[in-house]
Amino acid sequence: MKKTFLQCFIALSIAGVGSIATAQIDLNQAHRSTADKVRDVTSKPLEIMALMQIKEGMTVLDLLGGNGYFSELLSQQVGATGKVLLHNNKAYLPFVGKDLEARLADGSLKNVVRYDREVDQLGLAENSLDAVFFVMGYHDMYHVGPGWKIDDKDLMGQIKKALKPKGMMLVIDHSAPLGSKLAQTQDNHRIDEEFVKSSLTGFGFEIVKQSDLLRNPADPRTNLVFEPSVRGKTDRFVYVVKNVK
Repeated sequence: MKKTFLQCFIALSIAGVGSIATAQIDLNQAHRSTADKVRDVTSKPLEIMALMQIKEGMTVLDLLGGNGYFSELLSQQVGATGKVLLHNNKAYLPFVGKDLEARLADGSLKNVVRYDREVDQLGLAENSLDAVFFVMGYHDMYHVGPGWKIDDKDLMGQIKKALKPKGMMLVIDHSAPLGSKLAQTQDNHRIDEEFVKSSLTGFGFEIVKQSDLLRNPADPRTNLVFEPSVRGKTDRFVYVVKNVK
């Protein structure tokens, strides 16, 4: 009997359905776009999301969530009794709006709430979040552009207040050379992972997991992340942090 269960579990995983560890994520779900499925190859969503242990009924914020790639997967995990807040700010919408609208157009992602807010006014109630996904956005707290300037202490303060005690946050971003701190955030949209680790601790979070799942040793870490040679396959660090209250 144990052998049969194991064989079934392996078969499901191969088919793209994460089971117990990933709270029933189906990568082959019909609503998902071709672009999403292409991205799966380098984003490894089953393995990444298993780090977070999202459960049915949870409320999760997808902070600066772009076109909603992770929000749609989270929608499967939290179920009908849960909720995903798919957040973007005004300055980011011109880059993701078309794909975002296409994802939400048919209304089938009923537990995903489009949450357009400026980062200094997220409007999140205290202890209202079970988890936060902050994917490819940490460096943006230190990037400055037209309509784009973020106070890192204010933003992380809002997140810390909204996260429940021991609530988890996933942080993934493009790697810069170790020791470079913020030198590459402006031009190359990269950030030094040691700086990130130190700052997260300073904001009152505890590092509970880190992973090499998205490493790419061939990435020089010194070029723009949108260059064709590395786009979609940069070297990325992965941290899971716990809210300490």
